Amino acid sequence: MKPVPANGTTVREIMFRGNMVMKGYLKNPNDNAETFANGWFHSGDLAVKHPDGYIEIKDRSKDIIISGGENISSVEVKNNIGW
Repeated sequence: MKPVPANGTTVREIMFRGNMVMKGYLKNPNDNAETFANGWFHSGDLAVKHPDGYIEIKDRSKDIIISGGENISSVEVKNNIGW
């Protein structure tokens, strides 16, 4: 819930709000509570912000692999094994 530095390396989830964002999931209060926590739509997309203001999506938060207590991006694994 803090602004992300525009350094191109700090990875955080994309969140947004406004009058063009959906109101919620029909008849699904549990998903609404999670997706709209703190009044922001949590997209599940992980991204970095570059100094020029552009946002580059890196991965999905649900695609994170936890190995030995360390979080590993599925994109990082794919890039390192040549997929």
